[in-house]
Amino acid sequence: MRREECHVPPDVTYRKTWEIAHDLLHRSGSDVPHKWVVGDDEFGRASEFRAALRGDHELYVLDVPCNTNIRDLDGRRPPRKKGCRGPKRKVPFVRVDTWARKLPAKRWTRLTIRDGAKGPLEVEAVLGRVCAKLKRRIGPEERLLVIRTLDPQPDWTYSLSDASADEPLAEVVRVRSSRHQIEEVLEEGKGEVGLAHYEVRSWVGWHHHVTLALLALWFLILERGRMGGKNPGSDGVADACDLHGITSQASPDGAGDRRGGQSRLAA
Repeated sequence: MRREECHVPPDVTYRKTWEIAHDLLHRSGSDVPHKWVVGDDEFGRASEFRAALRGDHELYVLDVPCNTNIRDLDGRRPPRKKGCRGPKRKVPFVRVDTWARKLPAKRWTRLTIRDGAKGPLEVEAVLGRVCAKLKRRIGPEERLLVIRTLDPQPDWTYSLSDASADEPLAEVVRVRSSRHQIEEVLEEGKGEVGLAHYEVRSWVGWHHHVTLALLALWFLILERGRMGGKNPGSDGVADACDLHGITSQASPDGAGDRRGGQSRLAA
């Protein structure tokens, strides 16, 4: 009854968040130039989503929870028990946070990811070859990215990626750290053009509101660029970094909310 009152099309059924995201990438991915797909752990924890992206030959850096179990493919195998024969024992599975905290200091690389209001924002990061433990099987080889911030307080993030082995650590860290820029664009939309300020109860009305709000935000960004802000480019198309150059006026540090609020995907 409520679906009929809100004029929801009968062919619209419940789908998981990652399924909606995958459908959006299929429908608009070729029209929106991009190289990477990034997202919070709402997307990263879904092994089906990561598998679908690999099948589509999409590069991704997706956050995963700290309790994700992985096997270090470069780790030292435990010794055989005395008198035992057969294949060598495999490296045991451990949580990503346990794995990261046992790494020696020489494994970490210090990088500057951006300038903040109080100076350059520095992090330490490491990449490892791993396979994740799934429900009933073991996943394929992926790369585990761990980033820990040094100031103002230690903070750890864990991400899985299908980046190739020759992809530099600095590039993978840059991609992961750019996610907050897209999040700030959405926050700008809520604060400047009322993206979340709707009081509608119909399917068509909600879509009209969101579409007009995003168009208004795009117009505002282009006008700011024309009036002296960061130029989105000679062809008039701005990427996430161009948008961040404008929206960062409202949030200089660019601190993204990893735990609260909506799950976000950026392509």
